[in-house]
Amino acid sequence: MGWGEMGNLPFAAAARHQGAAMTGADHVVQVWRNVRARLRDEYGPTIYAGEIARLRVSDMNEGRVCVVCPNAFSRAWVEDNLGTRLRALWTAADPEVREIIVATEAEATRAAKAPLMTTTASTDTAPVQPHIDADGDAEKSGEREARFTFDTFMVGSANIMASTAAKAVASSSAPPFNPVFFHGDYGVGKTHLLSAIAHAVSIGGAQRKALCLTAEEFINGFQSALRARDVRPFKELVRDCDVLLIDDVHFIAGKAATELEFLQTVNALIAADKQVVLASHCTPSELKVADRRLHDILSGGFVCPIQGPDLDLRRKIIDCKIAQARSLCPTLDVPEQVRDFLAARVTSSARELEGVLNNVIVRTALMDLPVTIDTVEDALGELPVKSEKRVTVDDIQKAVASYFDITVEDLHSKRRTKTVVRPRHIAMYLAKTLTTRSLPDIGRRFGGRDHSTVIHAVNKITDQLPSDAVLAEDIEALRRRLRD
Repeated sequence: MGWGEMGNLPFAAAARHQGAAMTGADHVVQVWRNVRARLRDEYGPTIYAGEIARLRVSDMNEGRVCVVCPNAFSRAWVEDNLGTRLRALWTAADPEVREIIVATEAEATRAAKAPLMTTTASTDTAPVQPHIDADGDAEKSGEREARFTFDTFMVGSANIMASTAAKAVASSSAPPFNPVFFHGDYGVGKTHLLSAIAHAVSIGGAQRKALCLTAEEFINGFQSALRARDVRPFKELVRDCDVLLIDDVHFIAGKAATELEFLQTVNALIAADKQVVLASHCTPSELKVADRRLHDILSGGFVCPIQGPDLDLRRKIIDCKIAQARSLCPTLDVPEQVRDFLAARVTSSARELEGVLNNVIVRTALMDLPVTIDTVEDALGELPVKSEKRVTVDDIQKAVASYFDITVEDLHSKRRTKTVVRPRHIAMYLAKTLTTRSLPDIGRRFGGRDHSTVIHAVNKITDQLPSDAVLAEDIEALRRRLRD
C-alpha cells in the first residue's frame, strides 16, 4: 500500500498500519517516508527540494532515531524551521520513539553510541543544539582536535611568524589584529593553524566560542538559506561566535551574492570586536573579488605568509608524525638516517611528506619489514615525489658571501666584526636547515670550528627571526637563490 492509497487513513494510523509488518530499520525508513511526504505537502516543493529531500534517517535503537543533515548549516535550519513539526509528526506516527536527534553526518556516527545532544519527541521541549567549533561541526571538530593543535604544529623559520600570530589570537580576549589573513601554497599548514586556534579557544577558560568553516561550507550554508528564503538562521550561526575562522576563502571570490554576505559578516564581526581569521592560497590583492571594500578590509588586517617547510622543519614534522603513528603501530622504528633521508628527499609540502611517510610505514613496518634506506627508496620509487635541488655547504657559503659582499675566506676566518659574524651565523643556520650535514661536519667546514659554535649560531638566528624583518628577508632571499 503506497502513500496515495492511504489517503483515507489518519496519518498516525497509516504509519502504524505499515509498521505492523516490519521492525527496526525498515520501520524507521517507512515512517520517515510518511513524515517527509507530510512535510513536503506543508512546506511546498521548493523548500522540500532544497532542504528536506537532502535529509536521511538512521535507526539508533533504544527508542532513538537520528535525522542526518549534510552539514552544520542544514542542521541549524532543520532545528529552527522543521524541528518542532518534524517531532510532532513522528510522535503521532510512532509513539515508541522517545528521542529524535538532529545531527550532521559526522555527529551521527558517534550519536549511534551516545547522544551528542538531548532532544525529545515532545512538541513542548525545545531542542538543544550542540556547541559548534573547529569546523562548524561538533563531532568533526572533536576528531580533528587531537591532530590539529598547537602542540602538533611544528614551527620553523617558514612559519614562525604565522604560529606566533595564531597563538596571540587564540589567547587574547580582544582581537590583537583584525582580520588575520594567512596565505601560502597548499599543504603548508594553514588549515592546521586555523583548527589549532579553534581548539585553543574552545578549551580556554574565557567561555569564548569559535566557529571554523571551509569556504564551501559557508557558500553551501548561505545558498541553502537563500533557497529557504530565510537567511536569518545562517546570519545568526556565523555571527554568534567570538572567533570566526574560514579556510580557502578564494573560493568565495567572484560569487556576487555570497561575496556580499561574506563582506557583511566580516564587517559585523569586526565592528562587534570579534576575531576573524581567514586562509587562502593567494594574497588578498590576488583575490578576484568584485567589491573593492572586501579587498580593502582583508588587506587592512594582518596579512601573514606561510612558506614551504625547510629541511629542519621537515625533520621536525617527520618526528611528530612518527610519534603519532606509533599509536597505531607501537613497534614502529624509523632510524635517524632514514628520517634525515626522507626530510631531504620530500620537499614540496608537509602534506606530501605525511603521505609519503604513511606509504613507507605501510610498505615496511606493517609488512614486518625493517625501515631502512633501501626499503624506503623502493617505496619512494613507486610514488610521484618532488625533490628540490640538492644544496651543499659550499653552495651556501658562496651564496652568502656574494649576498653580503664578503669572501668565503671571511666566513672561514677568525674575524669577529659585525659585517662577518652575522653572515657567518646565517650561513651556518642555512647549512643546518638546508643540508643533512651533521653539526660537527658543518663546524669543520667553517674554519674548523666546534659543533657548539654552530649550535650557538643556529639558535641565535632562530631566536631573532620572529622579530627581525630584515633578517627574515635576507634568509628568504638566500633560499630563493639557492633553489634557482
